[in-house]
Amino acid sequence: MIFGIILLIAIMVLISVAITKIWNKGAARRRAGAEAQAARHGGQYVLEWDGPRAQGAADGEFGPLLVEILKKSGGAGARFYERGVVIGSKRVAYDNLKDAVFIPGNGSKGFTPQQKMRNAAVLWLYRKKGSTIGLRDLSYRFDRQTMEAIQKGLGFWPVD
Repeated sequence: MIFGIILLIAIMVLISVAITKIWNKGAARRRAGAEAQAARHGGQYVLEWDGPRAQGAADGEFGPLLVEILKKSGGAGARFYERGVVIGSKRVAYDNLKDAVFIPGNGSKGFTPQQKMRNAAVLWLYRKKGSTIGLRDLSYRFDRQTMEAIQKGLGFWPVD
């Protein structure tokens, strides 16, 4: 009985270590893409944006406004500038990001708020210091194409 419990714990630890290694390998590949992009821009982390530009004033610190993601309930949305993003009262320069991951989700399916939250699409912005920022399709009006373009535009896309 004790041997079975120890074996089960060992298997769970091995699975956790394997999952962590896989995640870290993907994160390292995404970071390599962002660093390569920064090298193309003289060491400066910027959002490369080919789509239509948002209408709005430039930011003194972050430069011209490129993309604005509106909130569903109104109010200030997420504004992606050339060198940083402003989400509510949070201002994050792109050089302070260690990763950006878009998870498409499978719609807002579910009966409970927890199910809807779990199934929602989200763009995660992982900061080097500070809390992670998540833009969920439950609160913001965005589409998969725009979120993937932002992730790619920041350089956090696997380098092949």
